[in-house]
Amino acid sequence: MLKTGKRERLELYKDRNTQVLLNKFISGEIGELEPVYDCKLGYRYPVVEAIVGDASEAEAFLNRLYEAGVLERRLYDKIIYCPECGSANISIRYCCPYCKSFDITRSALIEHVKCGYMDVEENFRKGNKLVCPKCHEELKKEDVDYRKAGVWCSCKDCGKSFDIPVTAHFCRDGHTVFTFEDAVIKDVYAYRLREEVKEEAAVGWFLIAPIRDFLVENGFEVESPAFLKGKSGANHMFDIAGYKGTKEKVTVIDLATS
Repeated sequence: MLKTGKRERLELYKDRNTQVLLNKFISGEIGELEPVYDCKLGYRYPVVEAIVGDASEAEAFLNRLYEAGVLERRLYDKIIYCPECGSANISIRYCCPYCKSFDITRSALIEHVKCGYMDVEENFRKGNKLVCPKCHEELKKEDVDYRKAGVWCSCKDCGKSFDIPVTAHFCRDGHTVFTFEDAVIKDVYAYRLREEVKEEAAVGWFLIAPIRDFLVENGFEVESPAFLKGKSGANHMFDIAGYKGTKEKVTVIDLATS
């Protein structure tokens, strides 16, 4: 990763909220942080909300950790919001492609293998038996006497039949009906701690923080992380640099775990 990315991460490790969340990952309390669905608010991260103290800041907090390379994420779901009121309390309606009514029925299509007759299951049903309406032969075994050939829908409003309904969304709060073209769709993620930063994170606050505090208490000015220019003119990064009064004599510390 880029040094600028590491610098951002080391700054984040100083933040108490970051420390609390990462401790949950490192301790094994959280393996993967998954969102929790709320029918009114959409997806939430209650664990993070409890840490940052403000539900509206939870996603921004996680995004900062992701962009700094501390967390990795995977697409968990996509959530639909009403384009009028922003509610996540949305239902899906399967509608007639002709009149757009959602008052439709769905039936299984059955084909009698022997005579080739095809119709909806209701027209084959005779009590608890399936009987072909054309040749009147009883159909006993699926994929031998008959096969299911798909589904067939009928609209109770206009009376037309069709195989594939169209989809619409209904906002239960604002009572707005809208289609895919107008829907507000948002990606929702689950998060994990990146394997390559587990050691870095542990060093970042379990080891660096107390050393930094010790130096400050003893009169040092401390930079962490610190970037110092070497004799060649190149910048070098260290976990901690401490000095008193002048930067001509600098104590630098790099930490590693094994």
